[in-house]
Amino acid sequence: MKLLQRYILGEFLKLLTLTTLAFITIFMLVDVVEKVDDLIEHGVPFGTGARFFLYKIPFILCQVAPISVLLAVLLSLGILNRHGEIMAIKAGGVGIVRALSPLFAAGAVATVLVFFVSESIVPTTNRLVDSIEGKWLRGEEETGVFGESGLWLRSGGRIYNIREVDRERKTLHGITAYGIEKTGIRSRVFAREAAWQAEEGQWIAEEATLRSFPAGGRGAGAEEKAAKGFPLEGLKGPEELLGAETSHERMSLTELRRYVHGLEAEGYDARRYRVDLYGKLFFPLVNFIMVLVAVPFALRTGRHGGIAAGVALSVAIGFSYWVVFGISRALGQSGMLPAIVAASFPDVLFLAVGVLMFGYIRQ
Repeated sequence: MKLLQRYILGEFLKLLTLTTLAFITIFMLVDVVEKVDDLIEHGVPFGTGARFFLYKIPFILCQVAPISVLLAVLLSLGILNRHGEIMAIKAGGVGIVRALSPLFAAGAVATVLVFFVSESIVPTTNRLVDSIEGKWLRGEEETGVFGESGLWLRSGGRIYNIREVDRERKTLHGITAYGIEKTGIRSRVFAREAAWQAEEGQWIAEEATLRSFPAGGRGAGAEEKAAKGFPLEGLKGPEELLGAETSHERMSLTELRRYVHGLEAEGYDARRYRVDLYGKLFFPLVNFIMVLVAVPFALRTGRHGGIAAGVALSVAIGFSYWVVFGISRALGQSGMLPAIVAASFPDVLFLAVGVLMFGYIRQ
């Protein structure tokens, strides 16, 4: 029995390696074709350009892992079916689910590995990609840093901290601007919200609180006053702050959780971030679920299964998952579904489909 399980697992792992490398190569080639002209135009050194693409591999790996697992299961079982080996297993009195148990174990291991890579490696490599892109392609000498307290960036003599960027509504939330001089912090401006005024080409806060400090920093003699229609000078426009809007996607689960809790504690709407927070927990599980879905589909194709059938089923199942995922995420961010329901619904749906399909497997 162990020999049979090792054989099935070995065939699966070989195909998993090939499919993963194939998907990563395709993604990398597309990205190189799209970016190489910009890299050459901006005079990016070869070593820096190579690192720019290599840093993207961990993120791509996490994204293609579920479809790679799905395709590897469908292909390996399809080939076994075509050669009559599945029928031989059944004829030998071996339970098919027991014989295929290594595939489920592999799906569980893939789930753990994807979660580990997405939490420990991807945030760092994505920030390195952003740093190279900002410095060489966008010409930014100092790029903004997005962390648990929001976006930090420097513009002229001020350092800005922005809790949330809403590019669709062209608004900023929770803005604090520090006026910096050689002697230290000389002023601080706080505004709960600022809107982009296209006519002036500036962010304008309807209400702001200004606090001025004496020379040497904070101390006695600080003055505070309120201002209306206060312009946030030197701050980039909505299009330039596009990267800040999606920077939370590059945060780890712990960083994003603290960021969401901080926003909610200050009274801001963190619904769309909470959907992505739960998504970081549920998305890696799809690797195991894809095994659960693929096994009954592969077995039901019978001896007509093979490479063509496996690829076709992979495309259909993978496309269906991403459609459901996109719709569910949009409903969650709009408030039509609770965040945890929106994040978990695709996994729950496909898990139910896999369990239901298992009821039709002939042991």
